[in-house]
Amino acid sequence: MPETILFINPPIYDFAAYDLFSKPLGLLYLTAFLRKAGYDVRLLDTLDRGHPALSARFGPARVKPNGTGKYHNETIDRPKCLRHIPRNYSRYGMPLDMLTELLAGEYRNNKPAAVIVTSMMTYWYPGVVEVIEYIRRIMPDIPVALGGVYARLCPEHAKRVCAPDVIFTQNGFLPELKWLDRLTQKERDYSTVCDEFLAWPGPAYDLYSRLDYLTLITSLGCPFNCDYCASRLLQPQLRQTKPELFIDQMLSLLALAGDNRPRYNIAFMDDALLTNADRHIIPILRRLRELDLPLRFYCPNGLHCRFITSEIAELMYANHFEMVRLSYESSDTTARWQRASDDKVTDHDFRRAIEHLIRAGYRPGQLEAYILTGLPGQSMNEIEQSAQVVHDLGVKIRLCQYTPIPGTKLFDVACNDYGIDPNEPLLHNNSILPTLDKRIGYETFRDFKDRITQLNTAIS
Repeated sequence: MPETILFINPPIYDFAAYDLFSKPLGLLYLTAFLRKAGYDVRLLDTLDRGHPALSARFGPARVKPNGTGKYHNETIDRPKCLRHIPRNYSRYGMPLDMLTELLAGEYRNNKPAAVIVTSMMTYWYPGVVEVIEYIRRIMPDIPVALGGVYARLCPEHAKRVCAPDVIFTQNGFLPELKWLDRLTQKERDYSTVCDEFLAWPGPAYDLYSRLDYLTLITSLGCPFNCDYCASRLLQPQLRQTKPELFIDQMLSLLALAGDNRPRYNIAFMDDALLTNADRHIIPILRRLRELDLPLRFYCPNGLHCRFITSEIAELMYANHFEMVRLSYESSDTTARWQRASDDKVTDHDFRRAIEHLIRAGYRPGQLEAYILTGLPGQSMNEIEQSAQVVHDLGVKIRLCQYTPIPGTKLFDVACNDYGIDPNEPLLHNNSILPTLDKRIGYETFRDFKDRITQLNTAIS
């Protein structure tokens, strides 16, 4: 029998968290890759709102029509360095006793050869610490590996605080395969193993008992290099799958969700979905229109306004893109933040994208635009100018609160300006910056957020 590998997506520790199409996509790709290489795979996603153990204890999760919803959560004490923040702090995901029961069951019934834990936000690392701690207690003889965004951005911190047996910080999955082969004493000709995005099997969504949505990507990376973004650090090159391959994988995954649904919810999580549109997203959307399936699409990540043409807008509308969020970031009047955003969008680009989308059939109030807040040195007046441009066009405003990310151009500046210890990832949390910015302050920013809510409510 093939050796079993257990994959774990840890709980979240934060002031707020919501399941907005949040699946551990990298982990699911890795799982599929290693299964193709001959390993038996098991998944324990502590953030799976539809997990049978959660449903058995608390009843079926409440699910919105788009498939999203609230995580199970428990309010806990704030860490010492966050005690000055006047907000509740919570643990999101399945309760700890349920996690331990499931881990014990895996050890008893499907004893793994290794456990691989993923990670996301740097300031969510307490969940990683917790999971590895309980793996050590329940499976003391099982090697533990750690990967994911936090592991890649804060490897030394992860080694010291989480103490996995091995940490993976590279692109691709070949290092994980070689590590597992050494553990299980497998011999393999690695020259025959293709570790390229184009060759990866589709993510292993079959490991979920219930699917209310699919989170998918058609590409890795981004052509822009913004001063505040880690995309280039994590994926230095833009790689796009072939349209026909993406369609085939998507259709195979739809079968997992069942064929008796009135609609299928699909969220695109690409950093640059519209790049090279003529040979990428346009062929995908044309083919999807021909298939005429009951699909609804969502773009929670901002779309690049520069690339939205009349044809793309028409294809998005025809294919029922119900969540259209645009990366506006900041207005032309704040030139320094335009430069920080790699000059990827101007007011002209933004207005033209809105015009194309409205002509295609969208109402302005159906559209949303991200504006950046909390950048080091950013004034309230600069934020309000950007918000006003969005509101004047009848588009809803989405505040994108800056988070200091190690390795980015603004990280050291932010740590200095906000008095943040660069070696404590808990202080990367975007929720705390309004309390640290003495020029703006927590109450002023809270009042601003309330005004934005009122402006959005007034838009139909």
